[in-house]
Amino acid sequence: MKSQGKFEDKLRVAINAKADKICPSEDMFLQINRKIKNKNMEGMNMKLFSVKKTRGILVACMLLAFTSITCFAAAKIDSYTSHSTNDTFAEYPSENEVKKEAGFVPKYVDELSGGYAFQNGGIGETKAEAEDGSAVVTLKTATFSYKNGESTVNLLVENGVLPGADETGDIVKISDNIEGRYHSDMYKMLPPDYVMTEQDKADAESGKYVFSYGSEEIEVLHMQQISWEDNGMSYALINSDDGVNKDVLVKMAGEIVNK
Repeated sequence: MKSQGKFEDKLRVAINAKADKICPSEDMFLQINRKIKNKNMEGMNMKLFSVKKTRGILVACMLLAFTSITCFAAAKIDSYTSHSTNDTFAEYPSENEVKKEAGFVPKYVDELSGGYAFQNGGIGETKAEAEDGSAVVTLKTATFSYKNGESTVNLLVENGVLPGADETGDIVKISDNIEGRYHSDMYKMLPPDYVMTEQDKADAESGKYVFSYGSEEIEVLHMQQISWEDNGMSYALINSDDGVNKDVLVKMAGEIVNK
């Protein structure tokens, strides 16, 4: 007879491995965090939870839960949830492969300026949900990760546009016909049991840091993002390791738009 303990150990390892595969990158979490930082949600009291490092959770790798209901484009949105894989595409995929897995075909490339080459990619979805948990909007997503040494740039594409236009950030010219928005934010990631100090509260009030819970330890990240819309799809190029600057991200975005 097989040992029940050994079986449970193997099951636990398998679940942990599966959870790691479907959890999105830190950059994806920051990008979804960015979605709720626009003029339609200013002044809201928010709690942000990331469970991307929680073992055994196979759905809803991110939960952005609002403490009050927001009237958002004629729909009351109470939270966002998102889940994705990061191992659907181990090699650069053809458009037919992306269509098969994601259900749509965005613009994407095999390499970006500055020596960033395709590393892997995945699929998923993002939901904007009402208070009762029903989905107001559900969008399919595709992600493409590009690496140059230790630096990573992630491309996130949503097959649609979530309610409410982001009118913050600097307007940048990506191509003759498309403009985007550039955002640069300092994020302070906190462990779930962390109690904010008076200095933390002052930094949040002044806008020095955007505070988010869910990291295993305190981390400060510089999140840069260029977002734009093209042919009914939402695009975002994201970097959080200072491997690139604004000008390089704009150039990368142009390479995708002009594919």
